[in-house]
Amino acid sequence: METKHILVVEDSLTQAVKLEYILFERGFQVSLVANGENALEFLEGKDVDLVISDVVMPGMDGYKLCEKLRDNKRFKNVPVILLTSLSDPGDIIRGLKSGATNFVTKPYDEDFLIARIESVLKNKNFDSEDSFQEVDFEFQGVKHVLKADFSQVFHLLLATYENTLLQSRQLDIANRKLLARDEQLSSVLASMSAKIAVLDPEMKIIAANDSWREIFMPGTTEAGLDGVDFKEAIYSSGCLRGSLNELIDGVRSVVDGKNDKFSYEYSFVNENKPCWYMLEVTPMQGESGGAVASFIEITERKEMEREIIKARDAAQKANRFKSRFLASMSHEIRTPLNAIIGLTDLTLRSDLSKKQADNLDLVKLSADQLLHLINDILDLSKVEARMLILEENDFRLGEALQEVIKSMEQQARNKGLAINIDIGDDVPEVVIGDAVRLKQILYNLVGNSLKFTEHGGVFVQVSTLEDRAASEEVVIQVAVRDTGIGIPADKQAIVFESFRQADDSTTRKFGGTGLGLAISRELVEMMGGKIGVKSSEGFGSVFSFSVLLKKGDQDKVPAGPAVTSPIDSTSEDKFSILLVEDNPINVRVATSMLEKMGHSVDVASNGLEAVSMLSGIEVDLVLMDIEMPEMDGFTASKAIRNGKSGDAARKVPIIAMSAHAMTGVKDKCTRAGMNTYIAKPVQYAALQEIILRTMNDSSAVALPVAEPVPFAEKIVDFEKADRMYQGDTSLYDELCAMFLKDIHTDIGNFKAALADDSSVAKRIIHTVKSNCAAICASRACAAAMQLEKALINEDVAGVEKNLASFEEEAEMVCEELK
Repeated sequence: METKHILVVEDSLTQAVKLEYILFERGFQVSLVANGENALEFLEGKDVDLVISDVVMPGMDGYKLCEKLRDNKRFKNVPVILLTSLSDPGDIIRGLKSGATNFVTKPYDEDFLIARIESVLKNKNFDSEDSFQEVDFEFQGVKHVLKADFSQVFHLLLATYENTLLQSRQLDIANRKLLARDEQLSSVLASMSAKIAVLDPEMKIIAANDSWREIFMPGTTEAGLDGVDFKEAIYSSGCLRGSLNELIDGVRSVVDGKNDKFSYEYSFVNENKPCWYMLEVTPMQGESGGAVASFIEITERKEMEREIIKARDAAQKANRFKSRFLASMSHEIRTPLNAIIGLTDLTLRSDLSKKQADNLDLVKLSADQLLHLINDILDLSKVEARMLILEENDFRLGEALQEVIKSMEQQARNKGLAINIDIGDDVPEVVIGDAVRLKQILYNLVGNSLKFTEHGGVFVQVSTLEDRAASEEVVIQVAVRDTGIGIPADKQAIVFESFRQADDSTTRKFGGTGLGLAISRELVEMMGGKIGVKSSEGFGSVFSFSVLLKKGDQDKVPAGPAVTSPIDSTSEDKFSILLVEDNPINVRVATSMLEKMGHSVDVASNGLEAVSMLSGIEVDLVLMDIEMPEMDGFTASKAIRNGKSGDAARKVPIIAMSAHAMTGVKDKCTRAGMNTYIAKPVQYAALQEIILRTMNDSSAVALPVAEPVPFAEKIVDFEKADRMYQGDTSLYDELCAMFLKDIHTDIGNFKAALADDSSVAKRIIHTVKSNCAAICASRACAAAMQLEKALINEDVAGVEKNLASFEEEAEMVCEELK
């Protein structure tokens, strides 16, 4: 059987290749050209049995190509099948006029196409001119003259009919799919807990689930939603309170394509219950546009947030009470300890028998141990409450650690133990960090090792674990090895816990509270390091820790060792001192110490009395207690520095004395104009040293402190906030952000509730008042309080007046926080 040659004229490469594959599989020889011009050129040199051409092509289209073929004697009998959609009635007329043999509609069925090709090839010679007839007819108001063969007309009409049937079948399938998808969409919408409305580009409702209709259009069927305006549905429902314009504008911004998403939280009363919802609007995909508005209930989340805020506030309140309690207990415990330690110290300096001296040494030792315990408890509490702030100062690392070992050498000698420290050559000489806390860690570890070691010694090794040159940081590792009793393997995990020891039995040999290692662990972690222990029972232990420190500047620390000049206890320097102290016992202790040192002493029982006395007497130094009745030490110091006692007293050195040991006391003393600070209980030697140093230090005179800005004049009192939240700026910033986000909505909700439900309005303004207090906006808080009182008293004029006042204050707060 002869292979038939078919020329395919198709500008779409995809369609051409597809058609080529179909024909090739059926045994035809196929040639491809991209347009009518190329087809005519091809036919000049090749004979073909059939031309299959697309109609719509650039340049010469399929109709024109067919006409060219019929006008050429060589090609006029070559049959032509046109691939056309026949979507326009005019296509039928053009097809008949062009002289096409047959037509196949797009998209075509493969088997139908092959059948049509075989039919055309079988009846190849039907295009004889003898069978052509000329017909006159009118179509769509235009007269046409057509010369065509009956078979050609029949095949064209048949192709048109087939196309109609095909499109009808496709439309029917599409319609069934559309109905199925509509049912699926309705089912999905109905099953979703969110209240969903689908909007068209004009913000008309296309569809909405049952739960949405129940809230916003109760009693309306799905069919009744068609064409309903979304804005009107929301407004007429009366469900939403507050800024409805903001909500509608946000929805429109998504529908218009200005935003990719819009979210809005609001509340309303549903079935006499307050409900919270979040509206989320997202754009519809596709050319039709529109948006999907989802109303998601977040009442449980809001209630949980309120509970979390309550719990947080309660925890913060409890933490503040804890801090006050610790400060108060520190003060109350240290006050009698001051008398015990001070008077014991004084008595030991007098003529005593050996037995009396031994007894008093034991009393002093016990008091020192009690003081150490108090300090440990306070340190642990401050660290756990994140109230302890590490200092950032340049210091000589090796010298600081050697000072710890030197201070413990006597304790080691008393037990017959060796003690030494080895500092590696790779350890930087100067670092930046908190030298005092670093020494405290080493002191705790070495002290712990000395306590549990009976033979051998304690050996400290310091090395560089990691040198981070890029960030100018270094990781220092300190290892404390002892030859003590060791720690059982099952107890090593608990030794760093508070109030825990490896041996916590009632028959234990070694005392202690178990706080030293817990404090050390907390401090190490604050310094960005880790602490651990390796031990073998009966063979000793190795405690090691690492800390991250910055490399320091040699020029910022003294060139030589940080050796403090010794204080000469026989110094001839005698001073006139004003002692400001309200506790009679402390007055007696301090007076006895000062007189024994050779100083003359005047006593004031409170700050107010001290300010008055200084205006009439001249003194060399003031020893100022902090906590006193009538006027405390801070206020008294500020008054002295600001000239309330006269210009002569403005520069008198002031040493603060306090039993308070909480974070910030020293800084507060400095801000109040005090020169330095000594903690109670006061030791004789320490007091003597600080007096001599203060009087010898020419730079110790504090500058006058400016009068503080009255709190009532501040829009937002950031200093009070810092004190209230104990330096937790992240928490305060979060509260301010919440205030800025909610205040305008809250005011809008309050105004809306005034007309409908005064109880809701009272609840809103009460919450707003608390929010103002939480960020220390006292003026706005006071305005909210007045508004709340007017609302409770049903004072309409007062509500209007105070609302305007509060809005003005709220705007100033917002400007201050931005």
